[in-house]
Amino acid sequence: MLGVVVLFFALWFIIVCLAPFLPFKLIKNKLVACIVAFMLTFGCWWLYLTIDGYRAYLAGKEACKQANLTIYVQPEKWREMVGGHEAWLKLADYEEKSKRELSEEEKQKYPQTLNFEGVEYHFDYLTHKRVLVYESGYYAFNSYAYLESRLYYDWETKTVLYKYTWFLGNYSLGFTAPNLLGIRHGYKMCEPGNISKTYEKFFYLN
Repeated sequence: MLGVVVLFFALWFIIVCLAPFLPFKLIKNKLVACIVAFMLTFGCWWLYLTIDGYRAYLAGKEACKQANLTIYVQPEKWREMVGGHEAWLKLADYEEKSKRELSEEEKQKYPQTLNFEGVEYHFDYLTHKRVLVYESGYYAFNSYAYLESRLYYDWETKTVLYKYTWFLGNYSLGFTAPNLLGIRHGYKMCEPGNISKTYEKFFYLN
């Protein structure tokens, strides 16, 4: 891949060097010669941006399909696992704690990393006394797109309750070359639409 990119820019550099004067020697019509010179100078660059932008769009579209929410233990089942409805309600009495708010003993107790389905997650915070929330950070889905996931893990039963994944988008905003040239590039952000409702089903809020 790197070799192809180097070769492309080497050819483009040669063309750019020849473009200002070669068309005027080969083409008698000056207007046509100017158009050819312009296309030789900037046409390859525009073509590269178009192809690369469309590849980013397709890659982002595929990554967007990965944005979903997966439930591994149904909320009703988890309520039974914690000791029934009353025990489940009492879990809301415990304050949420970020990683920095934990004591040294708690930090030693809870796993700081968790590998699940081939993705490494890092501990973020504790909620409802026994649920550890892990963040994956950005990880590559393909050459043009990155995903991020959040995972809810019941520490006492060593069970993943659910996780959701979102695509951050690979579309550049602002005064970028593709935007100024009107070239399609990248794809918008995608995330599951039922995150809040799922959280409410799992966790009682006072």
